[in-house]
Amino acid sequence: MKTRIVKTNFVLLAIFALISFNSCASSTAFDEDLSSYQPHSDQSLFMVMNNNQQMLEMTIVTELDSLLQKRKNVEYQAADFSFVDEKGILHNFQANIKPRGKFRRMTCDFPPLKLKFSKKELEAAGLNEMNELKLVTHCVDDKDVSKGLVLREYLAYKLYNEMTPHSLRVQLARITYIDKNNPDTRISRLGFVIEDEEELSWRTNSDIVKTMGTKPIDLSPSHEKIASVFQYMIGNTDWSIEMLRNVELLHRKDGSLVPVPYDFDFSGVVGAPYARPNVDVGQRRVGERVFMGAAKSSSELYATLSYFRSKKSKLLDIVNDFSLLDNNDRLAIKEYIEGFYEEIDTQESAQYSLFEKNSIANGMVLPVKGQ
Repeated sequence: MKTRIVKTNFVLLAIFALISFNSCASSTAFDEDLSSYQPHSDQSLFMVMNNNQQMLEMTIVTELDSLLQKRKNVEYQAADFSFVDEKGILHNFQANIKPRGKFRRMTCDFPPLKLKFSKKELEAAGLNEMNELKLVTHCVDDKDVSKGLVLREYLAYKLYNEMTPHSLRVQLARITYIDKNNPDTRISRLGFVIEDEEELSWRTNSDIVKTMGTKPIDLSPSHEKIASVFQYMIGNTDWSIEMLRNVELLHRKDGSLVPVPYDFDFSGVVGAPYARPNVDVGQRRVGERVFMGAAKSSSELYATLSYFRSKKSKLLDIVNDFSLLDNNDRLAIKEYIEGFYEEIDTQESAQYSLFEKNSIANGMVLPVKGQ
Protein backbone atom coordinates (compact mmCIF):
# COMPACT_ATOMS: atom_id res chain seq x y z
CA MET A 1 0.00 0.00 0.00
CA LYS A 2 1.41 3.36 -0.97
CA THR A 3 1.44 5.91 1.82
CA ARG A 4 1.19 9.66 1.46
CA ILE A 5 0.79 12.43 4.04
CA VAL A 6 -1.24 15.33 2.69
CA LYS A 7 -2.19 18.31 4.82
CA THR A 8 -5.43 19.91 3.56
CA ASN A 9 -7.74 22.64 4.78
CA PHE A 10 -10.21 20.00 5.91
CA VAL A 11 -9.56 19.00 9.51
CA LEU A 12 -11.34 15.66 9.21
CA LEU A 13 -9.29 14.64 6.19
CA ALA A 14 -6.11 15.51 8.06
CA ILE A 15 -7.18 13.39 11.03
CA PHE A 16 -8.06 10.39 8.86
CA ALA A 17 -4.77 10.72 7.01
CA LEU A 18 -2.81 10.73 10.24
CA ILE A 19 -4.72 7.73 11.60
CA SER A 20 -4.08 5.67 8.45
CA PHE A 21 -0.43 6.70 8.43
CA ASN A 22 0.23 5.30 11.89
CA SER A 23 0.17 1.75 10.54
CA CYS A 24 3.09 2.44 8.18
CA ALA A 25 5.26 5.21 9.56
CA SER A 26 8.15 4.62 11.89
CA SER A 27 6.89 7.30 14.28
CA THR A 28 3.53 8.89 15.05
CA ALA A 29 2.94 12.27 13.41
CA PHE A 30 0.60 14.78 15.06
CA ASP A 31 -0.91 17.84 13.49
CA GLU A 32 1.54 20.19 15.21
CA ASP A 33 4.45 18.14 13.82
CA LEU A 34 3.24 18.93 10.31
CA SER A 35 2.95 22.68 10.78
CA SER A 36 5.73 23.21 8.25
CA TYR A 37 3.80 21.34 5.54
CA GLN A 38 1.18 23.94 4.65
CA PRO A 39 -1.01 23.63 1.53
CA HIS A 40 0.23 25.67 -1.43
CA SER A 41 3.15 26.91 0.62
CA ASP A 42 6.53 28.04 -0.60
CA GLN A 43 8.04 24.80 0.60
CA SER A 44 9.48 22.64 -2.16
CA LEU A 45 9.94 18.90 -2.35
CA PHE A 46 13.70 19.42 -2.08
CA MET A 47 13.20 21.46 1.10
CA VAL A 48 11.26 18.58 2.67
CA MET A 49 14.08 16.22 1.73
CA ASN A 50 16.83 18.61 2.80
CA ASN A 51 15.63 19.20 6.35
CA ASN A 52 18.14 18.55 9.11
CA GLN A 53 19.09 14.95 8.47
CA GLN A 54 22.46 13.73 7.36
CA MET A 55 21.28 10.69 5.41
CA LEU A 56 17.99 10.40 3.53
CA GLU A 57 16.55 6.93 2.96
CA MET A 58 15.24 6.83 -0.61
CA THR A 59 13.72 4.19 -2.91
CA ILE A 60 13.25 4.25 -6.69
CA VAL A 61 11.23 1.50 -8.37
CA THR A 62 11.50 1.42 -12.17
CA GLU A 63 12.53 -0.75 -15.11
CA LEU A 64 16.25 -0.87 -14.42
CA ASP A 65 17.24 -2.59 -17.67
CA SER A 66 15.47 0.06 -19.71
CA LEU A 67 17.05 2.85 -17.65
CA LEU A 68 20.56 1.56 -18.18
CA GLN A 69 20.19 0.49 -21.81
CA LYS A 70 18.49 3.61 -23.19
CA ARG A 71 20.89 6.19 -21.79
CA LYS A 72 21.79 7.39 -25.31
CA ASN A 73 18.20 8.41 -26.04
CA VAL A 74 17.68 10.13 -22.69
CA GLU A 75 13.97 9.35 -22.59
CA TYR A 76 11.87 9.67 -19.46
CA GLN A 77 10.38 6.53 -17.96
CA ALA A 78 7.94 5.99 -15.10
CA ALA A 79 9.11 5.33 -11.56
CA ASP A 80 7.79 5.09 -8.01
CA PHE A 81 9.78 7.42 -5.78
CA SER A 82 9.70 7.43 -2.00
CA PHE A 83 11.73 8.71 0.93
CA VAL A 84 11.51 8.97 4.70
CA ASP A 85 11.91 12.46 6.12
CA GLU A 86 13.53 13.48 9.40
CA LYS A 87 10.26 12.94 11.30
CA GLY A 88 10.04 9.35 10.07
CA ILE A 89 7.22 10.20 7.65
CA LEU A 90 7.10 8.20 4.44
CA HIS A 91 6.52 10.26 1.28
CA ASN A 92 5.58 8.52 -1.95
CA PHE A 93 5.32 10.10 -5.40
CA GLN A 94 5.00 9.05 -9.00
CA ALA A 95 7.94 10.36 -11.02
CA ASN A 96 9.50 10.30 -14.44
CA ILE A 97 13.23 9.67 -14.53
CA LYS A 98 15.96 9.64 -17.16
CA PRO A 99 19.76 9.59 -17.42
CA ARG A 100 21.24 13.09 -17.50
CA GLY A 101 24.50 14.85 -18.22
CA LYS A 102 26.96 14.36 -21.03
CA PHE A 103 30.19 12.75 -19.91
CA ARG A 104 29.02 10.78 -16.89
CA ARG A 105 25.84 9.59 -18.60
CA MET A 106 27.93 7.67 -21.13
CA THR A 107 30.89 6.84 -18.87
CA CYS A 108 29.38 5.62 -15.62
CA ASP A 109 28.23 2.07 -14.93
CA PHE A 110 25.12 3.68 -13.43
CA PRO A 111 24.34 7.13 -14.91
CA PRO A 112 23.29 10.23 -12.97
CA LEU A 113 19.54 10.83 -13.09
CA LYS A 114 17.02 13.59 -13.51
CA LEU A 115 13.67 13.25 -11.73
CA LYS A 116 10.49 15.03 -12.75
CA PHE A 117 7.31 15.06 -10.67
CA SER A 118 3.70 15.96 -11.34
CA LYS A 119 3.02 19.56 -10.34
CA LYS A 120 -0.57 18.63 -9.48
CA GLU A 121 0.63 15.86 -7.18
CA LEU A 122 3.06 18.24 -5.48
CA GLU A 123 0.29 20.80 -5.06
CA ALA A 124 -1.96 18.15 -3.52
CA ALA A 125 0.82 17.43 -1.03
CA GLY A 126 0.90 21.09 -0.01
CA LEU A 127 4.15 21.84 -1.85
CA ASN A 128 5.10 24.37 -4.47
CA GLU A 129 5.55 23.57 -8.16
CA MET A 130 9.33 23.06 -8.18
CA ASN A 131 9.08 19.64 -9.77
CA GLU A 132 12.58 18.66 -10.93
CA LEU A 133 15.57 17.24 -9.07
CA LYS A 134 19.02 16.03 -10.08
CA LEU A 135 20.50 12.89 -8.61
CA VAL A 136 24.21 12.09 -8.45
CA THR A 137 24.48 8.31 -8.45
CA HIS A 138 27.24 5.87 -7.54
CA CYS A 139 28.69 5.86 -11.11
CA VAL A 140 30.94 2.80 -10.65
CA ASP A 141 29.74 -0.64 -9.57
CA ASP A 142 32.47 -1.19 -6.97
CA LYS A 143 30.85 -0.39 -3.60
CA ASP A 144 33.93 0.94 -1.84
CA VAL A 145 35.08 3.09 -4.76
CA SER A 146 31.61 4.48 -5.45
CA LYS A 147 31.03 5.32 -1.79
CA GLY A 148 34.25 7.31 -1.58
CA LEU A 149 33.57 9.20 -4.82
CA VAL A 150 30.01 10.13 -3.82
CA LEU A 151 31.07 11.33 -0.36
CA ARG A 152 34.01 13.37 -1.67
CA GLU A 153 31.93 15.17 -4.27
CA TYR A 154 29.12 15.77 -1.79
CA LEU A 155 31.72 17.27 0.55
CA ALA A 156 32.94 19.61 -2.22
CA TYR A 157 29.40 21.00 -2.55
CA LYS A 158 29.17 21.47 1.22
CA LEU A 159 32.46 23.36 1.24
CA TYR A 160 31.17 25.72 -1.41
CA ASN A 161 27.92 26.17 0.54
CA GLU A 162 30.09 27.54 3.33
CA MET A 163 31.63 30.12 0.99
CA THR A 164 28.43 31.58 -0.48
CA PRO A 165 24.64 31.13 -0.44
CA HIS A 166 24.83 31.41 -4.24
CA SER A 167 25.60 27.71 -4.41
CA LEU A 168 23.67 24.53 -5.09
CA ARG A 169 22.30 22.77 -2.03
CA VAL A 170 22.69 19.00 -1.74
CA GLN A 171 21.21 16.16 0.28
CA LEU A 172 23.03 12.90 0.88
CA ALA A 173 20.92 9.75 0.43
CA ARG A 174 21.09 5.99 0.71
CA ILE A 175 19.23 4.95 -2.43
CA THR A 176 17.67 1.58 -3.13
CA TYR A 177 16.93 0.98 -6.80
CA ILE A 178 14.38 -1.80 -7.36
CA ASP A 179 13.60 -3.37 -10.71
CA LYS A 180 9.88 -3.05 -11.36
CA ASN A 181 9.79 -6.29 -13.36
CA ASN A 182 11.82 -8.27 -10.85
CA PRO A 183 11.54 -6.87 -7.30
CA ASP A 184 14.25 -9.23 -6.09
CA THR A 185 16.71 -7.30 -8.25
CA ARG A 186 17.81 -4.28 -6.29
CA ILE A 187 20.86 -2.06 -5.93
CA SER A 188 21.60 -0.10 -2.76
CA ARG A 189 24.19 2.65 -2.99
CA LEU A 190 24.97 6.13 -1.73
CA GLY A 191 24.11 9.15 -3.85
CA PHE A 192 22.96 12.71 -3.36
CA VAL A 193 20.21 15.00 -4.56
CA ILE A 194 21.16 18.36 -6.07
CA GLU A 195 18.89 21.36 -5.98
CA ASP A 196 17.54 21.97 -9.50
CA GLU A 197 18.44 25.15 -11.38
CA GLU A 198 14.79 26.28 -11.30
CA GLU A 199 14.78 26.17 -7.50
CA LEU A 200 18.18 27.87 -7.31
CA SER A 201 16.76 30.65 -9.49
CA TRP A 202 13.65 30.95 -7.31
CA ARG A 203 15.58 30.87 -4.04
CA THR A 204 18.04 33.58 -5.11
CA ASN A 205 15.40 35.71 -6.89
CA SER A 206 17.38 35.44 -10.11
CA ASP A 207 17.00 34.24 -13.68
CA ILE A 208 19.05 31.42 -15.19
CA VAL A 209 21.18 32.51 -18.15
CA LYS A 210 21.50 29.89 -20.89
CA THR A 211 23.44 31.93 -23.44
CA MET A 212 27.14 31.17 -23.83
CA GLY A 213 29.79 33.82 -24.37
CA THR A 214 29.63 35.71 -21.06
CA LYS A 215 32.81 37.70 -20.51
CA PRO A 216 34.47 38.30 -17.13
CA ILE A 217 33.65 42.00 -17.33
CA ASP A 218 29.94 41.09 -17.30
CA LEU A 219 30.16 39.15 -14.03
CA SER A 220 29.76 40.24 -10.44
CA PRO A 221 33.46 40.71 -9.53
CA SER A 222 33.20 39.39 -5.98
CA HIS A 223 31.23 36.28 -6.95
CA GLU A 224 33.47 35.50 -9.91
CA LYS A 225 36.51 35.69 -7.65
CA ILE A 226 34.98 33.46 -4.98
CA ALA A 227 34.04 30.86 -7.58
CA SER A 228 37.39 30.87 -9.37
CA VAL A 229 39.48 30.77 -6.17
CA PHE A 230 37.31 27.95 -4.82
CA GLN A 231 37.84 25.96 -8.02
CA TYR A 232 41.57 26.56 -7.61
CA MET A 233 41.44 25.45 -3.97
CA ILE A 234 39.82 22.10 -4.80
CA GLY A 235 42.00 21.61 -7.89
CA ASN A 236 39.19 21.70 -10.46
CA THR A 237 39.76 22.81 -14.07
CA ASP A 238 36.70 21.16 -15.62
CA TRP A 239 34.66 24.34 -15.94
CA SER A 240 34.15 27.39 -18.13
CA ILE A 241 31.87 30.35 -17.56
CA GLU A 242 32.05 31.45 -21.20
CA MET A 243 31.08 27.95 -22.41
CA LEU A 244 28.67 27.34 -19.50
CA ARG A 245 30.48 24.12 -18.74
CA ASN A 246 29.64 22.93 -15.23
CA VAL A 247 28.53 26.43 -14.26
CA GLU A 248 25.05 27.85 -13.76
CA LEU A 249 24.82 31.57 -14.43
CA LEU A 250 22.39 33.68 -12.39
CA HIS A 251 21.10 37.05 -13.59
CA ARG A 252 20.15 38.94 -10.46
CA LYS A 253 17.62 41.76 -10.21
CA ASP A 254 20.43 44.30 -9.81
CA GLY A 255 21.68 43.28 -13.26
CA SER A 256 24.77 41.41 -12.07
CA LEU A 257 25.70 37.91 -13.21
CA VAL A 258 26.73 35.31 -10.63
CA PRO A 259 28.45 32.01 -11.54
CA VAL A 260 27.42 28.92 -9.58
CA PRO A 261 29.79 25.97 -10.15
CA TYR A 262 28.81 22.30 -10.02
CA ASP A 263 30.17 18.85 -10.98
CA PHE A 264 33.44 18.54 -9.07
CA ASP A 265 34.32 14.95 -10.00
CA PHE A 266 37.41 16.02 -12.01
CA SER A 267 38.81 17.97 -9.05
CA GLY A 268 41.77 16.97 -6.91
CA VAL A 269 39.47 16.71 -3.90
CA VAL A 270 37.35 14.03 -5.59
CA GLY A 271 39.90 12.35 -7.89
CA ALA A 272 37.44 10.25 -9.93
CA PRO A 273 39.18 7.33 -11.69
CA TYR A 274 37.83 8.50 -15.06
CA ALA A 275 39.03 12.10 -14.63
CA ARG A 276 41.56 13.51 -17.09
CA PRO A 277 43.74 16.63 -16.85
CA ASN A 278 42.68 19.73 -18.76
CA VAL A 279 45.68 20.13 -21.06
CA ASP A 280 44.07 23.18 -22.68
CA VAL A 281 44.89 25.21 -19.56
CA GLY A 282 48.27 23.59 -18.96
CA GLN A 283 47.18 21.07 -16.36
CA ARG A 284 49.48 18.07 -16.44
CA ARG A 285 47.74 15.81 -13.96
CA VAL A 286 44.37 15.64 -12.23
CA GLY A 287 44.60 17.68 -9.05
CA GLU A 288 47.31 20.06 -10.27
CA ARG A 289 46.08 23.51 -9.37
CA VAL A 290 45.69 25.97 -12.25
CA PHE A 291 44.04 29.34 -11.69
CA MET A 292 41.37 30.00 -14.33
CA GLY A 293 39.80 33.18 -12.98
CA ALA A 294 39.65 36.64 -14.51
CA ALA A 295 42.15 38.23 -12.09
CA LYS A 296 45.67 38.90 -13.39
CA SER A 297 47.46 39.34 -10.08
CA SER A 298 47.10 38.51 -6.41
CA SER A 299 46.51 42.17 -5.62
CA GLU A 300 43.21 41.96 -7.51
CA LEU A 301 42.28 39.05 -5.24
CA TYR A 302 43.29 40.74 -1.98
CA ALA A 303 39.79 40.84 -0.45
CA THR A 304 38.87 37.38 -1.78
CA LEU A 305 42.01 35.74 -0.41
CA SER A 306 41.45 37.44 2.93
CA TYR A 307 37.93 36.04 2.93
CA PHE A 308 39.22 32.53 2.21
CA ARG A 309 41.79 32.85 5.00
CA SER A 310 38.98 33.74 7.40
CA LYS A 311 37.17 30.54 6.38
CA LYS A 312 40.11 28.19 6.82
CA SER A 313 39.16 26.77 10.23
CA LYS A 314 35.53 26.32 9.24
CA LEU A 315 36.38 24.52 5.99
CA LEU A 316 38.80 22.18 7.73
CA ASP A 317 36.21 21.50 10.45
CA ILE A 318 33.64 20.56 7.80
CA VAL A 319 36.08 18.02 6.40
CA ASN A 320 37.15 16.73 9.78
CA ASP A 321 33.58 16.35 11.05
CA PHE A 322 32.36 14.46 7.98
CA SER A 323 32.65 11.10 9.71
CA LEU A 324 30.90 9.17 6.94
CA LEU A 325 34.04 9.60 4.85
CA ASP A 326 36.97 7.29 5.44
CA ASN A 327 39.50 8.77 7.86
CA ASN A 328 42.37 8.46 5.36
CA ASP A 329 40.35 10.35 2.75
CA ARG A 330 39.56 13.10 5.24
CA LEU A 331 43.21 13.43 6.15
CA ALA A 332 44.17 13.59 2.47
CA ILE A 333 41.57 16.28 1.74
CA LYS A 334 42.65 18.31 4.76
CA GLU A 335 46.28 18.07 3.63
CA TYR A 336 45.27 19.14 0.13
CA ILE A 337 43.32 22.16 1.40
CA GLU A 338 46.09 23.09 3.82
CA GLY A 339 48.42 23.09 0.82
CA PHE A 340 46.20 25.73 -0.75
CA TYR A 341 46.39 27.85 2.39
CA GLU A 342 50.16 27.61 2.40
CA GLU A 343 50.09 28.96 -1.15
CA ILE A 344 47.96 31.99 -0.23
CA ASP A 345 49.60 32.62 3.14
CA THR A 346 50.90 35.97 1.88
CA GLN A 347 50.15 38.10 -1.17
CA GLU A 348 53.62 37.31 -2.45
CA SER A 349 53.19 33.55 -2.15
CA ALA A 350 49.73 33.83 -3.73
CA GLN A 351 51.17 35.78 -6.65
CA TYR A 352 53.74 33.06 -7.25
CA SER A 353 51.36 30.12 -6.78
CA LEU A 354 48.35 31.37 -8.73
CA PHE A 355 50.04 33.33 -11.49
CA GLU A 356 53.66 32.28 -11.87
CA LYS A 357 54.03 28.64 -10.87
CA ASN A 358 51.83 26.75 -13.33
CA SER A 359 54.85 25.05 -14.84
CA ILE A 360 55.59 23.34 -11.50
CA ALA A 361 53.39 20.39 -10.52
CA ASN A 362 51.71 21.19 -7.23
CA GLY A 363 48.71 18.92 -7.33
CA MET A 364 47.85 15.55 -5.94
CA VAL A 365 45.24 12.90 -6.59
CA LEU A 366 43.50 11.28 -3.66
CA PRO A 367 43.97 7.51 -3.53
CA VAL A 368 41.06 5.63 -5.06
CA LYS A 369 40.43 2.15 -3.69
CA GLY A 370 40.75 -0.54 -6.30
CA GLN A 371 42.94 1.55 -8.59
